[in-house]
Amino acid sequence: MGHVGLYRLVCLSAWFILKAAAESMVITPSKLVVKYGDAASATCSTTEQKHGGMGWEASEGGVDIVEGVQQVTWAVPNITHWDLKPICYMISENVEQLVKELNIVIYKLPDSIDVKKCSEPLNEGETCTLQCDIKSVAPVKNLQVMWYKQQVVLENVTFNENTMSPVEKHLNRSIQASRNDDGAEYWCEAKLELGPEGPQPPPTKKSEPRRITVHYKPRFANDTETIEAGNTTLNCTVKANPPPVYTWEAPHLDETFYGPTLSVTYPGNYKCTASNQRGNATKLFIVKPYPNTVFLVCLLIGIFVALVLIAAVIFTHWKRKQGRAANNSIPSPADQKEEDVESYELA
Repeated sequence: MGHVGLYRLVCLSAWFILKAAAESMVITPSKLVVKYGDAASATCSTTEQKHGGMGWEASEGGVDIVEGVQQVTWAVPNITHWDLKPICYMISENVEQLVKELNIVIYKLPDSIDVKKCSEPLNEGETCTLQCDIKSVAPVKNLQVMWYKQQVVLENVTFNENTMSPVEKHLNRSIQASRNDDGAEYWCEAKLELGPEGPQPPPTKKSEPRRITVHYKPRFANDTETIEAGNTTLNCTVKANPPPVYTWEAPHLDETFYGPTLSVTYPGNYKCTASNQRGNATKLFIVKPYPNTVFLVCLLIGIFVALVLIAAVIFTHWKRKQGRAANNSIPSPADQKEEDVESYELA
């Protein structure tokens, strides 16, 4: 037990010595994000005044040990290794060798990204699967894939993988076709989220949009419409795919009419049927009799004349009544004569 404890103590002490010495080594930049094939460089410096030399160990751009310097630079004209892990090392007076690894992320946008659409045309209500194929992208742990419908994000997919070299990804997206999907465009977009040290905005690549064709039957928002007769055009236009065929029927029509509109003059019920390969829909137009303007005018004039005559009769009756009241208040000649005789006798 004593030997084991002593061994652990020695190892722990060595770890602290290495850690303290490694902190005297600084790599600038602390994190390097570089596109595959581009140039890259980093500088390793130390505060140690006395050491046995510094250098870089790397599969590309390695630097042999250099004595009497405080910094040494690693540089490559273009990165071609995916497993690149540059390590700065220094021979110290206290320990045999100190090392510090450069935090480097090598990225690459996909060679191609494409969406395979479903067999078309789709019928309303059917389910189909779109496939997004992404070829040769890295690193996959920084990859985000967005599914779009028009300009709306449907799904955001991320990956929990540590593979640094390029990979292929195939993502599926199920959709249930509706009439609103007819003519809609779907696409997928790959984005590499590389953090603040990476390019801003994050590099992206998107597929060509795929337009979806959906077949659906006609459907009226209102299946009945009431209007007044006259020189009126009935409009039966409705959305459907394939475009519908229109037929018009009415009890008083001698034949069937075709087309989305129908000009009518007479009242009645007109039935329009819109149909295509997916089904049909019917709309009823109720054309009410148009009011008779001449009759209304004559009726109003008659009412006005009647009111005037009634007013005239009432006025005449009132005048006669006033006249009789006035006559009753004036004395007659006989009464006047008697009144004069009485006045004379009194005198």
